[in-house]
Amino acid sequence: MVEAQQLFDTNLFGVLRMVKAVLPYMRSQRSGRIVNISSVLGFLPAPYMALYSASKHAVEGFSETLDHEVRQFGIRVSLVEPSFTKTNLDANAPQTAERIAEYGKEFQMVSQAIRKNVQQAPDPIGVARTITAAALGAWRMRHTPKGEASLLAKLRRFMPAGPVEKGLRKTFGLA
Repeated sequence: MVEAQQLFDTNLFGVLRMVKAVLPYMRSQRSGRIVNISSVLGFLPAPYMALYSASKHAVEGFSETLDHEVRQFGIRVSLVEPSFTKTNLDANAPQTAERIAEYGKEFQMVSQAIRKNVQQAPDPIGVARTITAAALGAWRMRHTPKGEASLLAKLRRFMPAGPVEKGLRKTFGLA
């Protein structure tokens, strides 16, 4: 529970604190753009990432709702939904304190797939450009960096759930 609270404190409540800090200024100037960082896992959950995906789902729901509430003040809210990005995420990601042995084999396979995908992922510059476009360009709710994130967003929207899920499990080394 403590680990879940820490994750939500960063991914959701950190967003809430920032929004609470900037909204009074944006309302008074009657304009602004809030760009929240989500993830493809905010719309396409992956195995062994339940709490992270849930926190990003929460950011997505919060952002969509907030956009309805603040547009009367000339403020818009957007989401940036990156996929794997070449960072130290695989090395620095917190590990769960308690592991359930029955999940061990699959968990190791997924962990290896994540490491491999992060190592082969595009550099963070694509995400930075996407954030800049979301902040300064024409408003859209969702922005995905070019490449895998954009493809996954299209697949999720236009393909049946079965093939998308099958492809996702294959990506993570699962049958």
